[in-house]
Amino acid sequence: MKDKVKLFLVSLLFVAPAFVYGQKDSVWLKCPLDEAIIVPPPKNVMKFDEPDLCVGLVSVPDTTVKACITGRVSNVIQNEDEKWDVVFYYRDYYFWYSGLSKVIVKKNDNLKVSQPLGYITPGDKLELSLYKFETPLDPTRFLDCKVVMKTD
Repeated sequence: MKDKVKLFLVSLLFVAPAFVYGQKDSVWLKCPLDEAIIVPPPKNVMKFDEPDLCVGLVSVPDTTVKACITGRVSNVIQNEDEKWDVVFYYRDYYFWYSGLSKVIVKKNDNLKVSQPLGYITPGDKLELSLYKFETPLDPTRFLDCKVVMKTD
């Protein structure tokens, strides 16, 4: 009887967390830049109905922007400031990278985790937005970046 109780308790240690966390639909994201620092949004920014959950990433030594997850490129756009945006998706999640100085992917490319998408100019900021369908999500909850710069 004691062995059955022990087995049950041990199984709870391994099965229960998987069951509880398995119910939540989430993704784990590899940091798009090596040694990236997450830059908080500036204070006193105008607030809109929808929260702007875009996060800025800066890396002094790294200029290669990589895919944070496996996915497929849905759009590559050059902005008025001659910087590039790359949008790709994985299941119901959409990832929007902004601020690339050069892109090396095109629409409909299949991506692997850590595959280079393009480059940023040294010292520039890469902006990352994350959506589940059309709902904005806070990317910092899912990103695996080494250093986070705290807000005051």
